[in-house]
Amino acid sequence: MSSTLGMAHFTAALVAIALGAVLVCERKGTPTHRMIGVGYVLAMLVVNVTALCLYSLTGRFGPFHALALVSLAIVIGGIAAILLRRERWLHTHYYCMAWSYVGLLAAACAEALARVPIFSAAVNSPTRAIGLGMGIAGLFGVLGALVLARLESRVLSSAK
Repeated sequence: MSSTLGMAHFTAALVAIALGAVLVCERKGTPTHRMIGVGYVLAMLVVNVTALCLYSLTGRFGPFHALALVSLAIVIGGIAAILLRRERWLHTHYYCMAWSYVGLLAAACAEALARVPIFSAAVNSPTRAIGLGMGIAGLFGVLGALVLARLESRVLSSAK
């Protein structure tokens, strides 16, 4: 953490990971779920906005900035689903928030691997770091698609 911005990003990511884990385990639709969910959304907003301001890897807008924009759009979509309550809003909310958490975990995994000494020696250039990050994002995308579809009916039925 070489900057205040980097520390804010890291701290917000840790808060979002912790709150997201509680939300995954928590019964859906309760006042507690809503309160923790607000904290998760605020943390994710900080994570994504600060990510858009960090340029130490390449010095310019790159793939991780694009993923931050996607993450931001997904979180906003999950909140919009609640606020607008259109047809299948709960389904939309579930998928948006679940995918935001999958993306957060993928980013955390990529960041952790890039900083573990045995891996960081292999990730010694921006190109390799981007390759590692995109590979992990792809892996989490496949795993997320498999897991979230299987959990959907159980999660949505517990929210009613």
